[in-house]
Amino acid sequence: MASLVLAAAGAAGELATLSPAAAQLAAYLAVDTTNPPGNERAGAVLLAGMLRAAGIEPQLFVSPLGRVSLCARLPASTGSVASVAGTRKPGAIVLLHHIDVVPAGDGWRHPPFAGEVHDGELWGRGAIDTKGLGIAHLAAFLDAARSPLPRRRELVFLAVADEEAGGGEGVGWLLAAHPELFENIDAVLNEGGVNKSVSGRMLYWGIEVAQKRPLWLEVRAAGRPGHASAANPESATHRLVAGLARLVAAPRPPRLTPEGRDFLTALARLDPQARTVLEEVEALTGDGDPAARPLALPGFESLLTDTVQITTLTGSDRINVVAGEARAGIDIRLLPDTDATAFVAALEQLLGPGLEVSVRLSSAAAPASSTSSAIYQTIATTLAPGTSIPPVPVVPAFIPAFTDARSFRARGIAAYGFSPFALDALELRTVHAPDERISLATLDKGVETMTRVVRALVFPTPGAQ
Repeated sequence: MASLVLAAAGAAGELATLSPAAAQLAAYLAVDTTNPPGNERAGAVLLAGMLRAAGIEPQLFVSPLGRVSLCARLPASTGSVASVAGTRKPGAIVLLHHIDVVPAGDGWRHPPFAGEVHDGELWGRGAIDTKGLGIAHLAAFLDAARSPLPRRRELVFLAVADEEAGGGEGVGWLLAAHPELFENIDAVLNEGGVNKSVSGRMLYWGIEVAQKRPLWLEVRAAGRPGHASAANPESATHRLVAGLARLVAAPRPPRLTPEGRDFLTALARLDPQARTVLEEVEALTGDGDPAARPLALPGFESLLTDTVQITTLTGSDRINVVAGEARAGIDIRLLPDTDATAFVAALEQLLGPGLEVSVRLSSAAAPASSTSSAIYQTIATTLAPGTSIPPVPVVPAFIPAFTDARSFRARGIAAYGFSPFALDALELRTVHAPDERISLATLDKGVETMTRVVRALVFPTPGAQ
């Protein structure tokens, strides 16, 4: 792979030798696409320029609110797949990532929107979530475009807006307004993979096949406004806080869904802690009181409960003024089989009378993507045999977060969360936190891995890998 030399404004003005992919990611990270407002157009224009430089003309799609997504396509090669009566031509593979990022916040050691290299690491909001993945997708896409080998299926590069706010102006809008983009799709490769690595050594690859569902609520309380010096126990803020305290205190016993069982069963063969969690949760009976039996669930609680997080609180903007209204934002992640309507009704009972609950985001239940599909099996066999000795295991993962994959699964399109990067725990902790970054070595190795996987999916023979 050819190299570029780029001046990186490090503490000592260091010069970093960057691969083409790293140079592209540095430029991408320098574009501030914080959502809100998103400004995905600037990111899409940058990606479009990279595609056009390779002779590929992308399409830009603009939602009614002005949010921009990008799509580029490589058609299947003419005559690359023999026509057999009664057989279906292979569908397309979509490489999906989102352009928008969450706000950088305070506390960064290096600028979050500069794309700087420091000590062999590329810094910036989105380095992992998900501009780094997008550049790995782009590299694999361009590799497929350059290859003289026939493509047995169409390959689609898709960069979307608004994922961090629920995807309504990105994937949600595209599926509704441009369904033609997603005809004859075999699978979507997206974020959400949960690999485990230590010191750059991969312990297992986790391909996400199922996830929890978002339920974002706003709770509103009204009360008598006035001066804070006067007794006012029924103020809006007091009513809200009392209701939220009851909600937080409510027990949420763990339960094992089929998705959680599949993931923990696969992990139990590799991780003693996962084996212990699986054994303890399976030992719970309907006659016992799970709350009375402490379980060793660190790191796994979110896979076994409907989580409730109070994330925003608003009331008066003056300490000596009682507001007439107070509001709270609640981020709930539901297990796949939880009834959302029943959950909201139970939550309203806990909050008590006088509090108004509004749903800001919800998602319908969607089936897990198959682990027996040709797509999943191709990814798994490409990652495992021959890539290391001994081979690195591949497990079907269930994640507590949600991604745009849910929108495809709800429409019967398989979606797999796959990260090609061997990220350690320290790097992963920077996602949605200060100091997000990825090492140059990890990025370049991940680009190689993604390219190998895409080749296996798109080209017709094992020899093309």
